[in-house]
Amino acid sequence: MYKLCKTEESSKRQRDIENVLLQLMREKRYDDISVSEICERANMPRKSFYRYFDGKDGAMQSLLYHNITDFHAFSMGSDKKEKRTLSGEFEEFFLFWKEKRDFLEAFDKSKLIGLLVEHSTSYAMSEFINIRKFLPEGDDREKVHVFQFTICGLMTLTVDWYRSGYAESVPEIARTAARLISKPLFPDLDKMGIQT
Repeated sequence: MYKLCKTEESSKRQRDIENVLLQLMREKRYDDISVSEICERANMPRKSFYRYFDGKDGAMQSLLYHNITDFHAFSMGSDKKEKRTLSGEFEEFFLFWKEKRDFLEAFDKSKLIGLLVEHSTSYAMSEFINIRKFLPEGDDREKVHVFQFTICGLMTLTVDWYRSGYAESVPEIARTAARLISKPLFPDLDKMGIQT
């Protein structure tokens, strides 16, 4: 676990420690990193580290949380005045993750991509996100399943895109995602004798 910081100074220090962990994860696997190593690199005593985290896993959980919540579209309000498009929304999403290449690289190197996808899906279902903003109609349980399926798919697509070396441009991958969301995956099921 990690502690919620009450001051800007302590919050900054917590993020600094997370960034040290991220640097170390880019150099070697997460399992091979110790709290002592984090403290040494951060130039701080171990007891200072434990003011913010209960251990290395707490620092990693905090690192995940803060990077996921950096995506502004996950905030409750929107200050956009212009007309929004699905492709435009996805361009912002994929641009955000392209800028987080170091983060994705570190989690991929440590074989923690599954944890990133899981946390992204969990965060999207937290009380901080109003799924009615995205899915205004339908049963609440169904909305949860649809949203989980969508976020998991988007994060998996993001990881595949990252691993391909960003083979498609941001607008291209955004159009692919928009197509997946807005059109039936299997439009000809009825021709195959499968009813929905």
